[in-house]
Amino acid sequence: MEETIKLSFEYSKELEVKRITSTINRLDWYLNNNYKLDWMTFPRDVDINNLASIPKEDILKAVEKEYDSQKYISAVDSLKQMYGPYGIRLRKFIEDLSLPVITDIIINLTLYGMGGSYHVPNKVISNISKYSGDKLLGNILHEIIHLHIQHLIDKYRIDQWKKETLVNLLFATAFPEIDKKNDIPIKTKEIELIYKANFPEIGKIISLVAELEVKK
Repeated sequence: MEETIKLSFEYSKELEVKRITSTINRLDWYLNNNYKLDWMTFPRDVDINNLASIPKEDILKAVEKEYDSQKYISAVDSLKQMYGPYGIRLRKFIEDLSLPVITDIIINLTLYGMGGSYHVPNKVISNISKYSGDKLLGNILHEIIHLHIQHLIDKYRIDQWKKETLVNLLFATAFPEIDKKNDIPIKTKEIELIYKANFPEIGKIISLVAELEVKK
């Protein structure tokens, strides 16, 4: 039997509060890196014009008012039905890049924040209010690729949008049938040329991209 990367799923009111609080705490970073506030989701009762001063108690009340476990259960059921063959392909793709495989990954499903994010060593957060079906699966696969190259991103000090461009290219190579496009606020042509000329030598690709000065 072919090996896969195993996923486990988690969701709760407490995790939703943590997600919203984390998003608010990182808001300056997002805005300074050309992310937009309307790319993020918050509970309806949260005043997005006054995010920095919202008490945690009010965030919890807003989450409790909207929380419906069936939304998360439906997303998990859908992902479990679709993931099997993609998990096998994902593992083989990571191995073909000569990267260590993260064999077990926790997927935190949320209704809030950005579309997706990741936390080393093995956690992905994916927003089910922004994605469903194959686009939700695509978001999760995208974030898992992030996890696998993060040690190289750190080693070569790759900035945010170079990193996103590289993961988009890897994703398109691994799963061309899933439409996963991000808005990238830099010129990506030189990165694409380096990627094409040196694939699958991901360490070499990232080291060369690190030396580029890209235009916005």
